[in-house]
Amino acid sequence: MGAPADDCACAAATVRAAVRRLSFGAPEERREAAGDVAALARSDERTKRLLPELGVVPPLVAMLADARGGEGARQAAAGALLELARGTHRNKVHIVNAGLLEKLPQLMDKDIAISHQLALLLQSISSLANTDFPLSASELLPFLVATLGADGVPADTKLPCLAALRTLSTKLEHARDVVSSGAVHALLSLSLDVDGKTAEAVLSLLGELAAASAAGRKAVEEDAAAPRALLEAMTRHESVRCQEHATYLAMVLLAHGNGSGSPALRREMRRLGAVQALLEVSLLGSPLAQRRAAKILQWFKDEGQSRIRAHSGPRFMEGASCRDDDGGGRGDTVDKIVKQSLDRNMKSILRRATASVDLTNVKLLVASSSSKSLPC
Repeated sequence: MGAPADDCACAAATVRAAVRRLSFGAPEERREAAGDVAALARSDERTKRLLPELGVVPPLVAMLADARGGEGARQAAAGALLELARGTHRNKVHIVNAGLLEKLPQLMDKDIAISHQLALLLQSISSLANTDFPLSASELLPFLVATLGADGVPADTKLPCLAALRTLSTKLEHARDVVSSGAVHALLSLSLDVDGKTAEAVLSLLGELAAASAAGRKAVEEDAAAPRALLEAMTRHESVRCQEHATYLAMVLLAHGNGSGSPALRREMRRLGAVQALLEVSLLGSPLAQRRAAKILQWFKDEGQSRIRAHSGPRFMEGASCRDDDGGGRGDTVDKIVKQSLDRNMKSILRRATASVDLTNVKLLVASSSSKSLPC
């Protein structure tokens, strides 16, 4: 009967000592105390809930920006806060109320190990966005966006930042903040230079931001990196999910006006070779990617036909039969041949790619992989 009581007394003494050293100890003592807090938080859920009530959170948050203890002390403080935040809503509130978000500007460009711990901590804190707690996304976003855009930051640090952005984006008001923070450009640039797993997360988030609001869609389609990012994702034949997310994003951007979408984006995609990439996906991709690619190809085909009609129609109305000598009639004949060839090739490809799939309803194409409907 005495052993449990002795254990409780020992734990209580350790907690008291850790709190005292965090508040009044020398830098090395504070680093060791932060490690003790992390161990205590891991060891017992009841102790984890009790520690903030004993005052450990404010000194830990203060340590993050205190240069006197060095990188080791800051990393230990970040690790302790992460352990306290995991799985406990109240502890996350304690950490935010202790001023973590206000200190984030001082924590940019720190040691990568600290950035990793902070990224995990902010991923945990971001879940408050799904509660009634008034979390300030505008204070979180600069650190997340800067980390995503920084050189030399490993994927396992960027992934929690992506997860935090995705959590924030589940609420429309936060999604607007994400778009206006410059995250879209950072995400598009990141998708060009990361491994498949990270690219999947990036493209998925971009699709959600574009589908969530007109502002998100505009931010993606007007970014100069968007056409190349879409094309490169479509040609990642080793990553089925990248192709699925890229074709979904392209559909979101081009769906308006019966597939006309943004003329500038469409022209640049064509110039970079998107039609060829889409043909490959429509023949070699997953069934979902094939259906999406086929729909986009149909839109490109319809646009090509509209261009030909607009180009050849006026010449016919002006009397093409009276201009045989200067080549006007021959020009109409060439346009007709090009149109017929385009029709034959596209019909053949679309038949092979889609079989009996109904391509008339865009929403049905994406319902199986996204909870967000394409905008009408």
